[in-house]
Amino acid sequence: MKNSCIVLEGGGLRGAFTSGVMEYLLERGLNFDRVVGVSAGACVGASYVSKQKGRNLKVNVEYPSDKRFMGFNHLLTKGSYFNMEFVFNELPTRLVPFDETSFYKNTSQFDVIATSLSTGKSKVFCKSEIAEIGLNSVLVASSSIPLLSKAVTICGDLYFDGGVSDSIPVEYALSRHEKVVVILTRPRGYRKALRTNHLLYRIVFRKYPQFLRTLIGRNEHYNKTLDYCDRMEKEGRVFIIAPSPEFSIGRTERNLKKRMNLYTHGYEVIRKDFEGLRKFFY
Repeated sequence: MKNSCIVLEGGGLRGAFTSGVMEYLLERGLNFDRVVGVSAGACVGASYVSKQKGRNLKVNVEYPSDKRFMGFNHLLTKGSYFNMEFVFNELPTRLVPFDETSFYKNTSQFDVIATSLSTGKSKVFCKSEIAEIGLNSVLVASSSIPLLSKAVTICGDLYFDGGVSDSIPVEYALSRHEKVVVILTRPRGYRKALRTNHLLYRIVFRKYPQFLRTLIGRNEHYNKTLDYCDRMEKEGRVFIIAPSPEFSIGRTERNLKKRMNLYTHGYEVIRKDFEGLRKFFY
């Protein structure tokens, strides 16, 4: 598909939905010109760009049941609820090898969103930058949730989860492409509630006022982005794929059956609406 772009929202293990959608697209041989991923969405997108069928199922659905994958013991001993060493080193290098050669051979652009701790603004790491920095470092940065992870240093700057500043980078995508597919990990109609207790954030990030401001205002920006997606969908510029409410799970969901159900749901959602997706571009 020419001039095509897909945006993948984060959401931790809610990425099981995205994994199911992308698996079907892989099977149908779709190759987008640009893949834009945030946090878990970027992780799913990487395996899509490397064209590894079945990899996202293993990594994002099956392996989270492994005690090495996540837990408060990892937060206490290593500073991150998700065991970054296991998820971004042992899994891609030994247990479920990532095909880096195929990833870079693919002509698709691949953009990962992270949030600067110093400025509170989003940072786009493009494929050429990733080749120099290292894919794993960028994915860890984009996936590092404030309070549940440590900031990641890249080229002397500190970064956190891309979802803090731009959970659904659809405006960025539409600035480069006429039409964009957006995979959400929350049901249609969802809006993020305002958090009233920011005391812990204010204590931990008191030295980074711009980042703190972005963090506290995240719900407002997120909801405005969803409203924007709805408007762009009505104008025919955005094609939204979202899960049904009955399949909702948490970002640290421990139940394998629930994750598997969400994955299968994602696969079925796009299978049933694949012709709609084709018509969107053609």
